[in-house]
Amino acid sequence: MYSFTKEQIVYDISGVSIGGQPGQYPTVVFGGLFFKGKPDFTEAERQVQRMLQLSASTGTPAIPDVFIKKAEYIPSILSFIERTLPPTHPFSVDIIEPALKVETLQGLADRHLLKRTIYNSLHIGVTPEEKTALRAHTPEMAIIVAFNPKDTSPDGKLEVLENGAHLTDTGLLQLASTLGIKKTLVDTAALAPGQNSGAALAALPVIKEEYGLPVGCAIHNVVEKSQWLRMVPEAKQTVDASSNSGIALFGGDFAIFGPIQNADLVIPLIAWHDILVSEYTEHYFGIAPVSSHPRRKLLK
Repeated sequence: MYSFTKEQIVYDISGVSIGGQPGQYPTVVFGGLFFKGKPDFTEAERQVQRMLQLSASTGTPAIPDVFIKKAEYIPSILSFIERTLPPTHPFSVDIIEPALKVETLQGLADRHLLKRTIYNSLHIGVTPEEKTALRAHTPEMAIIVAFNPKDTSPDGKLEVLENGAHLTDTGLLQLASTLGIKKTLVDTAALAPGQNSGAALAALPVIKEEYGLPVGCAIHNVVEKSQWLRMVPEAKQTVDASSNSGIALFGGDFAIFGPIQNADLVIPLIAWHDILVSEYTEHYFGIAPVSSHPRRKLLK
């Protein structure tokens, strides 16, 4: 459990706070939608409502992370966001294909949704067209992926933030600033097993101490790529959910936990670990939790 000497930044997006000293604010969780097949909006609405209920009851902030893989899905997914989420609730858009990022940013701007948008994500593969679109339609917040193909260690992740590992014209933090993105979260880039995957957790306190920025990762990706877990399928979901514990225990601020159907396992788990962290950090470092923290809500 940690406390940092660097002043810690807390960003707000539509009433959700992300960042701060460990034990101060609850860990924010992101639950993914529409990863496979054609979007099933009826089931997705049920899952979102369940996640929001769990969030309200535990104090763990929860944000839908919508995956967009085809241009034809953009209008219907944005309509789903408008009708399903509370009017000010934030969401993230998770897109791999650069052309789809450009088209989605235009759609978000047309629907006046950018103030609630977390852009997932900005990385060293950013294209000129993507940069132009981000300048024209700037989201409220962006996730920067600290992936360095030359050095997967925590130091390598710092390098890509600072100077782009000399693979880009500038570091990713400066790039975000020049694009007009004022609120940035750092994803420490969890890689496949055997590729220094543990560095994603080790880098969390390193980056918070260096920059004071909110940090987190999708440690779920490591589990998803662990071939041996396929031999014990009855354990995989447990491992998947529990892997997010490391984010809270290493001082992280957000967990991108994978499919939203795991919310029933992940949200109570994260709330429980946040309570443990808060009890320690308040008694040892004097860091008091905010009134919405799980420790305040669940320990009466």
